[in-house]
Amino acid sequence: MGALAIIAILVASGAVMFFAINMTTPKTDATASPSAFPLPSVTSTTIMATPVAMMVCTDIPDGRLHVRFAAGEDSEVRGYLAESETVQLAIDSDNEVIQGELWLRISSPVAGWVNARFLCKSN
Repeated sequence: MGALAIIAILVASGAVMFFAINMTTPKTDATASPSAFPLPSVTSTTIMATPVAMMVCTDIPDGRLHVRFAAGEDSEVRGYLAESETVQLAIDSDNEVIQGELWLRISSPVAGWVNARFLCKSN
C-alpha cells in the first residue's frame, strides 16, 4: 500500500514519476546508454586505527628525549619529552631507518620524530 501511495502522489507530476520509475527499475538491456543510467558511486570505508601509546624510556634520571622536525640526528630539535612521559605514535606515517636507527613519528604531546630506542610500551 505504501508503494501505491507514492505512485499515486507521483502521478500528479509526470516527470517525477518517470524519474522514480527509472531509479527503482533500471534497464538491464546491454544496449542501454551508460549516461542514461549512471552506476551508483562506490564509497570506501575508512578504518580508523587506534593510536598507539608509548612511554619515554631514556634510562637517564631526569632525562629528556629530543623530538625532531624530521627523522635523524641531523634534524633540528622541535621540543623535548621527559622521562616516563606518554606519547602517541602517528598512525598515518611510515617509520624511517637512518644510519641503522629506527625513527618513529609521534603526534602528541609534541608532533615530530623520535628515535625508537628511547621508547617503550606504556603501562
